[in-house]
Amino acid sequence: MAVWQFTIALLPQGWLDGGGDVQSLFAEHGFDPATAWGAYRRPDLEEVLGGALSKRKSWYPDLTLWGSERSDGIQLSRRKGKVTSVVVHFDLREPNMTLLQQVIHMARELGLAILVVETESVVPSDVEQLLRAAAESRAAHFVLDPASFLSQMEVANTRAM
Repeated sequence: MAVWQFTIALLPQGWLDGGGDVQSLFAEHGFDPATAWGAYRRPDLEEVLGGALSKRKSWYPDLTLWGSERSDGIQLSRRKGKVTSVVVHFDLREPNMTLLQQVIHMARELGLAILVVETESVVPSDVEQLLRAAAESRAAHFVLDPASFLSQMEVANTRAM
């Protein structure tokens, strides 16, 4: 993921409604939503996801990719044939409102919730809410003021040492 990309993950709404805990998907090793996808069954998932961006070649057989690695993109990961994650990257250098609206429509159609990975929070499947989350993201900060963003990163890294 590039610094100018705002990243969301799609999670089965049924998992959340059944008491799924978003925080349990984040651990020391990073974000792993595989447990949330355990009971999800939608044979048209790949077809619906593929309606927004052109499919591209994947370097791994269990990873289906659409869009661009350096711009807007969708990633569908599987393990042993079962879905383990759906991640969407939005390029905030050139925001694609059509894609944003398509992703919200896809989420609703597929019974998926929108998780902002950076804040570890679920946002409503609503254009205004997703735009607000994107505007408040580190990616937006970088796009609007790269020097300030990098300066803050340097300060944060110095404190961590």
